[in-house]
Amino acid sequence: MKNICVKKLCVKSIVLFLFLIAPAAYARAQNDCGWTRQSAPVFLNLRLGMTAVEVRNALGNSLKIKFKTDDDYRFFQNFIEKAPPADLKGVRAVYLRFYRKALYQIEIFYDENQYPQTLENLIGAISAQIDSPVSEFKVNNNRAELKCGETALVADVILNPRVELTDEAKRAEIEESRAREKN
Repeated sequence: MKNICVKKLCVKSIVLFLFLIAPAAYARAQNDCGWTRQSAPVFLNLRLGMTAVEVRNALGNSLKIKFKTDDDYRFFQNFIEKAPPADLKGVRAVYLRFYRKALYQIEIFYDENQYPQTLENLIGAISAQIDSPVSEFKVNNNRAELKCGETALVADVILNPRVELTDEAKRAEIEESRAREKN
């Protein structure tokens, strides 16, 4: 009788683990894949955390980035009315956001005629580029998102195929700073 109770207790413990603890551990592992600013994916030879000078050096003469003295600045360049430089072939627009002189967000719009036009195909192309399974992306409302530590990678094809890589810790710091300024 004692052995049956012990066995039932073991079975209940295992079931409890599988239904309560294992999903939480899996979710944590999904969110903690190990990316840092230095190891997060690279797009257009750009990496989060780069200074404006490093960005300009990485892009060479492809984009004419003008520096501002402000720590919180943005750079936007589109290639709607003119063709992009050869090393940016297929890019329709680039939006770079800096805070405290460091790149915290890279947003790239691709030419719909040269890049996948469906979200599934775009996610497949990105997954191959960053060596991450397609299943890691969470898809909701025609928007795919992959969160890894403090980095978020978003993809969609609402207007054009678009990829956005963001340092979420920096974004939160910016929002907090702006909220303090308003008060």
